[in-house]
Amino acid sequence: MFRVIDALVPAIGWALLHFLWQGVLVGCLASLGLQLLRNARPQTRYLFACGALLLCALLPLAGIVLHLASVHSAALDAASAMVAGGAVNAADAAVPTGLAAVQLLPAQSMLPLLNEAGVNGRLASLPRLLPWLVLMWAAGAALMTLRLSLGLQWVKERTLPSHYRDDPHWQQVLDKLARRLGVRVPVRLGVSDDELEGPMTAGCLRPLVLIPASLLSGMPPALLEALLAHELAHIRRHDYLVNLVQSAIEILLFYHPVVWMLSRRIRAEREQIADDIAASALGEPRRLALALSELDKFQFSTNHFAPAAQGGDLMSRIKRLIRPQAEPLGWKIAAPLLGLCTACAVLYAHAMPPTASEPAAVKAGAALNADGNTQPVPPLPPVPEAPEEPRAAAAPEAPEAPAAPDAPALPARPAKPVMPPAPPARAAAAAPMALAAAPAAPMTIAAAPAAPAAPMALAAAPAPAAAPAPAAAPASPALKAPRGSSGSHYYFEQGGESYALVREGGSKITIRNGDPEELQRLKQSVKGDFIWFRKDGKNYLIQDAAIVAQASAAWAPLKQIESRMEEQNKAMEAQGKIMGQIGEKIGAHYAQIADSAAQRALEHRTDSRMKALASQQEAIGARMDALGRKIERESDEQVRAGLVRELSQLSTRMVPLQSQIGALSAEMGKQHARLVREQPAIDDLNRQMREAGKPMAELGRKMGELGREQGRLHREADKTTRRLIEDAVQQGRATPSPGGSA
Repeated sequence: MFRVIDALVPAIGWALLHFLWQGVLVGCLASLGLQLLRNARPQTRYLFACGALLLCALLPLAGIVLHLASVHSAALDAASAMVAGGAVNAADAAVPTGLAAVQLLPAQSMLPLLNEAGVNGRLASLPRLLPWLVLMWAAGAALMTLRLSLGLQWVKERTLPSHYRDDPHWQQVLDKLARRLGVRVPVRLGVSDDELEGPMTAGCLRPLVLIPASLLSGMPPALLEALLAHELAHIRRHDYLVNLVQSAIEILLFYHPVVWMLSRRIRAEREQIADDIAASALGEPRRLALALSELDKFQFSTNHFAPAAQGGDLMSRIKRLIRPQAEPLGWKIAAPLLGLCTACAVLYAHAMPPTASEPAAVKAGAALNADGNTQPVPPLPPVPEAPEEPRAAAAPEAPEAPAAPDAPALPARPAKPVMPPAPPARAAAAAPMALAAAPAAPMTIAAAPAAPAAPMALAAAPAPAAAPAPAAAPASPALKAPRGSSGSHYYFEQGGESYALVREGGSKITIRNGDPEELQRLKQSVKGDFIWFRKDGKNYLIQDAAIVAQASAAWAPLKQIESRMEEQNKAMEAQGKIMGQIGEKIGAHYAQIADSAAQRALEHRTDSRMKALASQQEAIGARMDALGRKIERESDEQVRAGLVRELSQLSTRMVPLQSQIGALSAEMGKQHARLVREQPAIDDLNRQMREAGKPMAELGRKMGELGREQGRLHREADKTTRRLIEDAVQQGRATPSPGGSA
């Protein structure tokens, strides 16, 4: 039950999120279609709007089904790969189960679209918010259901016999109108003293038309007859049932305004269709228009939960009945067209192949550590949640070897030998969890390093499979030595305009791509601290101590961030080593209970031998059964004696077969018992791996925060430095650099 909920909750959450853009697209298409059908029959627009609303209901349902199917297919593919391939790469074999499995696929499928939107960093926390999203949706749907239930209860109370009285005269008028309109079900009429907003129809199988007593006494009979014809049109079209289905869709998709827009349009078109049917039956559209006009004067205000004559815009319905005219194509069509154009532009941009340009954080360049070494900046991946512990399979007891039957002494018919029980199936062991990769080496000014993914237990395979060896933690990438190594300078380049902040002493830090050889040459020829920059193809120097000090102060906060990131990096590296040690222990346990292909070959040979022995035993048993029947029928003593000897020989041949089958069954039982003995230790290591993954996730989160803070400080310092350079140029404090143009 809990596994079903774990799989269903994220599927519902992703379906609700995807319907946000799906509903907008359906709304744009529906609005465009309704505008194009503005002069068509109301029935056509009604069917079109109903189809759009039904599509809104089917899209989330299809999303849930496809999501569950994709997760199930991915799990089966991974399990098949484990069974067929034996040792599988840990990164490919680590298939999450339960809630973690159904959370990863949608997040990965949305990565390309969200990367362009700049919200990739928030995607990691989105799967963890899905249960809360579904909970809020369920609460809203419950409130909407309560609202509908109260409305239906209100209608039910008004349709009780104690709340209305019969009127024979108007019942006859209603029956005559029903025959004229082709209504085949019997329709009752009641006069209600309650405060109703007008004539109202309720019920699907036994429809009832309620008329307020004030309306019966205050409206001319001819006009009241027109209103009754309108209500009978609703009954003929089963609008009460359609309205209930429509309300159910509104409950499920209450959070999307497109659903309410389509629902409102459906109700308006429904009233126009009923008007057309009633006017056609009366033969006087003007009489129905007058009836609606009189109904508007009563100014009823009670909310209605059943089809009624006053539904929709009364004034537009009256104008349409009196003077129907073609509606021109207005400006309202611009909104859906604009929405469709925007959607097409987004889809086209998403379908375009990725360019060779790197993200802005990577464009900022590699950072140099204290020794002047560079390190690429990896992205910070989301850390998935750890699944629940795999359950150890129950170990069936090894069957005892069957005792050898005694040889028959008399010509009594022997019993057919009983087949030995099938050997116990070897429990499918959960594959060891994938080891987390070691974090990147410490770096100075760079984006947040990759946080190792939390380990996830692999679902138990249906067939025995060899456990893969744990993947070794990858070594840190080789670091390249930069050009130039002495002094301390900052170098920047953007759009052909570059600058560098050079200070004496300390370590060398390079930001963005540049030419350290030029700075090293200037370092030897220019004394003191200075700012070098390139503008319009020419190189300049700023040696004003105040300006250099302000630029240095702008970059000072980055050093604190760098030290904190280095500490976090070391902590992540230490935690990664702990997780690697646990993974090695898990691999060692699996190596004890499964010897890759050799173990599977042994099991296959044992199973084949068991089947062969069972076939021989069955053949001997059939022969013994046939001999027993011959002994019963034979009257010659010599022949009977020969048959008894043959039967005794067959019984003797049966004894070693049963002994061999019993021995093989006992051996397979021992192998299974070994697996069961190892399973508690593996479960404990799995628990340790999940516990070790929790601090890693927290470290990754903190590293991401530091990376974002570093980026903010970097932008501020760069902006300040460029402003100082512009001020120095305007004040004439910049001098040409020795060496001329770049």
